[in-house]
Amino acid sequence: MARSIDPELDGLEILYSKHEILSAVASMAQSMADYYGNLSTVNVVPVMTGGMQFSAFLLSELERIKPGRWLVSPIFASAYSSDEVLTEPTIEFPKTFDNRVDFQAPTVVVDDLLDTGTTMTKLMKDIQSRGLQKVDLAVLIDREKNQPKEIIPRFCGFQLKSDRWLVGFGMDSEQRYRGLEAVYVQI
Repeated sequence: MARSIDPELDGLEILYSKHEILSAVASMAQSMADYYGNLSTVNVVPVMTGGMQFSAFLLSELERIKPGRWLVSPIFASAYSSDEVLTEPTIEFPKTFDNRVDFQAPTVVVDDLLDTGTTMTKLMKDIQSRGLQKVDLAVLIDREKNQPKEIIPRFCGFQLKSDRWLVGFGMDSEQRYRGLEAVYVQI
C-alpha cells in the first residue's frame, strides 16, 4: 500500500482505489443481475448511512444492466457509537418501508462493510420478521474475522483480513470521510 500523496488525507493510506471499487461494483451488479435472472422485481434495501455511496453506484449499474426491476427502500442501522466502540445495534425502518417493497419478490440488503456481523444478523432477522422471506446480502467489503459470523454475503466486492479502521466510500471516522471516492485505512 502506498501512502496518500494528498496532504489533506495525511494519516490515511489507500486500500482500494476508485478504479478498483468501481470495477468490483460493476462485477457485483452483473452477478446480481445474473443471479436474479428474469425476475421482474427485486427489493433493494440500502443500509444508511454507511451503505449510501456504495448503494448509489451499485443501483446505477443494476439499472444499466436490467432497468426497471429494482425497488429501493432504505433503512438505517448502526452498531458503532464512535470509532471502534461497538454497542447494541440500532435499526430504524422508515414508516413507508412496508409500502415500498414487494413482499413476493426477493430482497437484497446492501451495505458497505460486514464486520462482526452483529448488526447485519439482527437486521436480516428484522426484515424476515416483516414478511420478506428470501433475503440476501451484498457488501462492498467483507472483513474476515477469526470467529465465524452468523451471516455470509451472497455478493461481495472485497475480502479483507485486516482489522484496521476503514474510511471512505461510505465508511467514516467520527462521521467524517464518508464521501471519499476510495477506501482508506488509518495509519
